[in-house]
Order: sequence, then structure tokens, then C-alpha cells
Amino acid sequence: MRKFHLLTFLLLSIGLTAHSQTLDTLIIGSNYGLHFSLLQGKGIPILFEAGNGDDASVWTPLLQDIHEATGATLITYDRAGLGQSSIDTSSISFEKEVQHLQEALEQMGYGKEFFLVAHSFGSYYASEFAQKNKGKIRGAVFIDIATPCGLHADYVNRVVNSISQENWKLIKEYKKGLYYVLRNFPEITEYMSDRFLPADIPVTVIAAELRTPTKEIGETEQDMVNTTDCIKAYGQLPKHKYVLAPNTEHKVWKKNPELVVKEITELYRQTAVSKQ
Repeated sequence: MRKFHLLTFLLLSIGLTAHSQTLDTLIIGSNYGLHFSLLQGKGIPILFEAGNGDDASVWTPLLQDIHEATGATLITYDRAGLGQSSIDTSSISFEKEVQHLQEALEQMGYGKEFFLVAHSFGSYYASEFAQKNKGKIRGAVFIDIATPCGLHADYVNRVVNSISQENWKLIKEYKKGLYYVLRNFPEITEYMSDRFLPADIPVTVIAAELRTPTKEIGETEQDMVNTTDCIKAYGQLPKHKYVLAPNTEHKVWKKNPELVVKEITELYRQTAVSKQ
């Protein structure tokens, strides 16, 4: 396994209680670095996967309440080429991103069991992580996620082909990690078409009620209907729980953080705490 150097460069407790310090840690690989923020606690850790183009900071409004309710270690991180994480553009791939995440977690001493929280396209990263860690995932909360049902070939190709050359340049400059994901979007979704989160893992699926198509990337009203139906169908599978969040949009917690904290806490107590 690739050897890493663990660099702890910042320890903060701003706005937090004495027992819940945030440890910012950079894991250095051969040609990249992954930035993690750890809110340290006990028991099975909760690993968060943000949506496409978002870094770890997107979870900040929820973390303190989740930590107080669960007492768990909370792990958020910036994916390659986002936030404070660098990227190795010579060999970047979806599979390597997940592999590097796993190696970094093991280097920090986390590898036995996890509880997952994912938003949007983060569900694909969480699912691949679960495939590589079978038997180690106690439960997951998926928030208005992307699904193989929704990310079918027609939709994915339409999105990629709708991005102008000017926007490709902007994405590459300001969101380099997102750029490489989008460039390989059809291949990633094809690879993950039969590798979504294993059905035997308990999952709570939270869906936004309100959807507006992003016409700049070729989305239609029918796409919004399909997305809603696909998320609902996934949430109604055995061992899954479907929760519709009224009057919310894609980032559900912006309008209803209490609901998101409640559902994460409930499933964590049912699956992770009870198994310890």
C-alpha cells in the first residue's frame, strides 16, 4: 500500500465546546494531498461525502448538532482538486479517488466500520467506498442523491455536451476536481450502474420536495420528474426509509437542518450504536 505522511497543521475549537475540537489534517500522497476535518468522538465514525463540486465546508452547519446528538467522530474531507485538497492530474480517476480516500482513512486509524452520509453525486463515492468495504458499513443517510436510475446515459451525455468551452475552462480553473469528474462522467456512471450501495445496508433517503431544471446543462422538467421518482423508488426498497422534506431544494439542510440531523441521529443510533 502506498505510504503516506500524516501532517497535522491546524487544531481549532472556535465556536465549539471543549470536548468537540476540530482537527484539520492533510494526508500527503505521491502527487496530491487530501484535506480532512475531524470532529473527534467515540464509536463508529460518520464519513460524509459532499455533492459534485462541493468541499467539506458544505457540511459545517450540521456538524455540531450531529456530534452532540451522536457523540460520534465526524469525518469530512475535500475531494481531490477541491477545497484544500490537491490533485494528481496525470493519473486521476474515480476509482483512484476512492482508493486514496480509503488509504488515507486507514493511515489515520479508521478502517474497521463506518456510517455514511452523502449528498447528491456523493452517493456514488459513498457507494464505491461501501463496495470496497463490504461488511463494514453500518448504515447510511442519503440526501437528495444521484441514482443510477436518474443518471441514465441520455441524461449524462446531454449534460456533458451542454457545457460550453468557456465553462469548461472556468470549471478547470476554479473546480479542478469537478472538471475531471465531468470529463469522465459517462464512464463513471456506466461503471457504477451496478455498484450502487449494497441493498443489505440500512439507508434513510431524504428527498427534496422542490426541483427546478438547470437549463444551462440541458435539464428538462421531465428530468426533474424522473429524478424524484428514482429517489423515491430507491428509498422504498427493503431496509430503506424514504423521507420527503417539504419545501426544500437540493441542499435540503439549508431550509430544514433539523430534519437532516434527526434522521442521521435516529439511524445512527439504530444501526451503529446498537452494534457496538
